[in-house]
Amino acid sequence: MHNSMHRRQCGDLIYYTCDRLPVRHAFTTKFGGVSQGDCASLNFGLKRGDRPENVRRNYEILAETLDMPLQRFTLTQQVHESRVQVVEEADVGTGLSRPMDWRADALVTALPDTPLAGFYADCVVTLFYDPTALVCAVCHSGWRGTAQEIAAKTVQRMATLGACRDTIIAVIGPSICQNCFETDADVPEAMQKQMGTSVLEFIEQRGRKYHVDLQGILQMTLQHAGLRAENIIHSGLCTKCMSDVFWSHRATNGHRGVQAGVICL
Repeated sequence: MHNSMHRRQCGDLIYYTCDRLPVRHAFTTKFGGVSQGDCASLNFGLKRGDRPENVRRNYEILAETLDMPLQRFTLTQQVHESRVQVVEEADVGTGLSRPMDWRADALVTALPDTPLAGFYADCVVTLFYDPTALVCAVCHSGWRGTAQEIAAKTVQRMATLGACRDTIIAVIGPSICQNCFETDADVPEAMQKQMGTSVLEFIEQRGRKYHVDLQGILQMTLQHAGLRAENIIHSGLCTKCMSDVFWSHRATNGHRGVQAGVICL
């Protein structure tokens, strides 16, 4: 675990924070909620077979703990694409307090008291903050979104709101590590087709299988997008290695809830 990351506990709620983000934020674990069955106990996914009232209560617990306004929680929709949505006042509450009416894996805003949430259970959620322009973002990416460079597109959208690439801080949250992310040849081939040979140093062949370092590719992408290397923090937490703490799609064969990465100005 990166030395700027810290495990926090408030009652039964367990989550992680990063010292480099001086705003309200969290990477949740699977502990501290009221969900039951495969989703026990802290599930934030509304399409996991969980009871809606349990999911709602989980959001209430998180909002109360982090002192964030529940009605202003604004959610990504996990479609493994590269669209980045700027959240304006008319969009606030999308996904929780109002219908989900976009297909966006990343959200950017300059609005205060507007929690942005992305979801993970092996995929990567990256939280962004620029102290110069007071702009924040959340970005979800599996291998498809990573190959489409959604992280760089998130930085670009932040810049349209005045963010400075020299001062943007990005924290790559808990996600599946290279050793655990085993794939067939189609994944690295597709990634190389989209990103070129630069990804090859992050792909290791072991027999007939391949192991992909998504976090390493994201770090490279963010540096190419203009972020300083020292402002890109990899949490060092693997959801599959730590499946006793985090939901992992691979560890549970899909029988699981989802965590949230949340940030709020």
